[in-house]
Amino acid sequence: MHMDHQARSTNDITKEMLEKMQEHMASVDQGALIILKGHLLIEEVLSEIISKFVFHPEQLDGACLGYPQKVALARSMSLDEHNNEMWQLINSINGLRNELAHSLRSPKRDKKENALIDIYLKQGGLKPNTQDEREPPKHHLFSYAIALCLGYLAEFVAEVERFRGVIDEVDRLMNPHRHK
Repeated sequence: MHMDHQARSTNDITKEMLEKMQEHMASVDQGALIILKGHLLIEEVLSEIISKFVFHPEQLDGACLGYPQKVALARSMSLDEHNNEMWQLINSINGLRNELAHSLRSPKRDKKENALIDIYLKQGGLKPNTQDEREPPKHHLFSYAIALCLGYLAEFVAEVERFRGVIDEVDRLMNPHRHK
């Protein structure tokens, strides 16, 4: 068995890696940056919702809940918004974030970006600007989608806080020994 494959030197491999690094680091991918940071902001709010709803949030510290689990928990806590289509947008941001986090050049990226934008436009009741051929850049649409999600979740935080206030008041009335 004869192999024509010639081993590369460490210097050649290092040079290739540094060239690839320079190619990927030469400019900021605004779309990726917005999705990654927006995903973190949404996840923080989901964690806040869950922490405010439960009685002992410290018990969740070791649970290693990921974004999908937090979405499922938050949805399950909603009195009447569990089927709201905003959850589709929240999950779409996670799908795109995962694509970006696991591949520098994903063939699925454009498809996931366009799906996210379509969901955003539908949820926001918006249509692309047909009077001007120049639509906003994708990264602007990502920002708008994230802002829409955060606004939706802000209402959810307020709902959870009201609910907790009622539960805490009932607890004070029924268990005065705990509140001395």
